[in-house]
Amino acid sequence: MVLGSAASFGTLPILVKLAYATGLTPVQTLAFRFLFAAAGLHLLAWLRGEHVFSVGARRLIQFLLLGVVGYAAQSAAFFGALCCLPASLVELIAYIYPSLVALGAWLIFRPSIGPSRVIALGVSFGGLALLVGGVKLQAGFPLVLAIASPVFYAMYILAGERLMRGASALTASTLVHTGAGITFGVLLLLLPGQPHIPHNPASWPVLVLVAVIPSMVAISLFLAGLPRIGAPQAALLSTFEPVVTVTLAVILLGDRLSPVQLLGAAAVVLAVVVSQLGRGGQTGRP
Repeated sequence: MVLGSAASFGTLPILVKLAYATGLTPVQTLAFRFLFAAAGLHLLAWLRGEHVFSVGARRLIQFLLLGVVGYAAQSAAFFGALCCLPASLVELIAYIYPSLVALGAWLIFRPSIGPSRVIALGVSFGGLALLVGGVKLQAGFPLVLAIASPVFYAMYILAGERLMRGASALTASTLVHTGAGITFGVLLLLLPGQPHIPHNPASWPVLVLVAVIPSMVAISLFLAGLPRIGAPQAALLSTFEPVVTVTLAVILLGDRLSPVQLLGAAAVVLAVVVSQLGRGGQTGRP
């Protein structure tokens, strides 16, 4: 189930590329993705008997703000980078976030950091250098967005770590998606020249898939598999996500990585595995 969850999360960059191919803008894709996903997650929470809005007024506002600001910023950078850069490259760059979380936690909370974490940090940033080194300088701002995406995601995780304690992962994900949906829904309505409703009929099935597979299906499978195998094993299996993205990108989108970038990709995935081995019971998803 957790492997299925990782595979579902890994389809996101591919589906976003397909959405853009139908004429959707990044803001349209983000708005409908989060609004549809939030509605589906609210339904899922209700079916599981969870009362999403019973977390208390303070935590409710905090979770919503985490989506309005934190998750929205990460998603905007990720989707923006996908406008111009290959899906495989954007996903692999994004997957340095576990190392950034470890570094941020050490800088802010000063926990002890073992040798495996130090090795993972070095390997991860070395892999990032190899990945970015193979990108033409003309990539410009999209490359900046690709690098900003894991930075924002690490900040989102660090901000939400203590907030998540004692809260259901499904409830938290539902409220965060709702907050992000509010952000992009407002942007969709207020940005000048932004088409509100997709005009291409082919856009709607892709939007539904973007909302269902990487959100509802991925989160449901993760939550179902987590108690069966435990958090440490779930965290390791979640590293299957970038493998799925790269494989699909090569098959469906014709992505190609240079030999240097392939070496960087291997380094990033290896760093995630090493980092997860030293995390104990924590998981980064959903």
